[in-house]
Amino acid sequence: MDLGPLISNPRVVIPLVLFAAFLLGECLAPFRVSERSKLHHVSTNLVLFGTNSLIASATAGWLLIYLRERWSGTGWGLLQQLHIDGLPNIIVSVVLLDFTAYGFHWFSHRIPILWRFHRTHHTDLDVDVTTSVRFHIGEVLISATFKAVVASAIGVSPAAFVISESSLLTASQFQHSNIRLRFGLERWVRRIFVTPSMHWIHHSRRPSEHHSNFGVMLSVWDRLFGTFVRGVNRRDIQFGLNQYAKPEDVELLRLYRMPLDQG
Repeated sequence: MDLGPLISNPRVVIPLVLFAAFLLGECLAPFRVSERSKLHHVSTNLVLFGTNSLIASATAGWLLIYLRERWSGTGWGLLQQLHIDGLPNIIVSVVLLDFTAYGFHWFSHRIPILWRFHRTHHTDLDVDVTTSVRFHIGEVLISATFKAVVASAIGVSPAAFVISESSLLTASQFQHSNIRLRFGLERWVRRIFVTPSMHWIHHSRRPSEHHSNFGVMLSVWDRLFGTFVRGVNRRDIQFGLNQYAKPEDVELLRLYRMPLDQG
């Protein structure tokens, strides 16, 4: 099997390199020491990612790139109709796709069937960079389908899609990471981008907190739509969901059938 095209794809290479860098930083100088075995936690999330998200995301991603390459010359899609190409297409596409990611995330907390799948992500009892890939296969397929429809309707170019995907994946890794940022730096970064202290609140066990801070890359959406919560000490956040409070509640096989649970 020729892995050359795969490993030369920036959509794959950039997130993988940064993922490894974040994971190394967490091991050498974590912001908060894990309450459970780091190895067990990381392996659980990576196995879930490897068996579910990797296959589904890669398939959907390559399919969407293929479709966009086929459709880019047809003039279909909002940006194509407006003749917005090149760099403007990339900038507008990245912003709009980030906004739709915020919207999908908001709906995932409001629509019961979507929440059944999404709560797999929220049951992590220790949040770190591997939490960024902890998703149920059902949510991955639903979100990939949603993204395909939205990207096509917007008229996203193939280059814009690759850049958007790399940006969103990198942002997700950063906001989940268990790394230290100086308060002054964090405060300035948070004006534009979602930071770990902002997103960790989203993983709080308190419903009033985990139903907030839905942004993926840009923090502006939470500010605009009134879902921004701050003022919670990052060290005091208790992760997970009350329904799945014990380690045995979130074992690997349990995660696969979690959407079937009531509540």
